[in-house]
Amino acid sequence: MLNPLRRKVQQVSADGAYDTKACRHILENKGITPTIPPRCNADYWEEDHPRNEAIKVLKADKQAE
Repeated sequence: MLNPLRRKVQQVSADGAYDTKACRHILENKGITPTIPPRCNADYWEEDHPRNEAIKVLKADKQAE
């Protein structure tokens, strides 16, 4: 989807279906900031990954319900 674009893309927003390591890896290699929420059943990735903070907030929100 990104390959045919001629303009520089700075950020991509997508739904949780694109919350995969492969998708994020491709975006980051192209210098694109991914704005993709974790899936509802998401688990933590490697330590200090920025996505983990979003998961922490989602899990805390679920416990508060």
